[in-house]
Amino acid sequence: MKYASDSSGAGTAIGSPALGLRLRFKEKHTAQGCFDGVWWPRSREPVTEFSALASALVGRFGRVDRIGFTPGAWDLAPARLARGPDLVRLAAFFGLQQHTVVVIGPRIRRLTLLVIPPDASPAAAERALRSAIDPDSTGAAHVLLAASGALGGAGVIRHGRE
Repeated sequence: MKYASDSSGAGTAIGSPALGLRLRFKEKHTAQGCFDGVWWPRSREPVTEFSALASALVGRFGRVDRIGFTPGAWDLAPARLARGPDLVRLAAFFGLQQHTVVVIGPRIRRLTLLVIPPDASPAAAERALRSAIDPDSTGAAHVLLAASGALGGAGVIRHGRE
């Protein structure tokens, strides 16, 4: 995967570690509530993390065209990532629910993921991962993360937003 900093070309992306059990989905027949799944990125670095996310989603859902995110939760992001011949557009939305990422592609109408803060403890992150994919889970991001203890120091105000 390559990182495209502007419309003229693409540069080399930072290597993407495997997501393993840091990305989980609700069962299709139980998909209700705000989230279709949950993701625990390793950092707030968008090139590395969104590259890993797009790569992980391709096998299950096909090509990823766009990833929408809350800008205050991430370091500065480029406008797009080049993935082979495909481009993944990165779109910052101030109105998007905090701790949320939305993924869109040709076979992905709208995939909404709860994002666990990277600095959450492993125990709290595991509770949030399980809670978010529970068939009866309908809580908002802040509610699920607070209940699991995953917010800890991650609810800090960044760039004027929580």
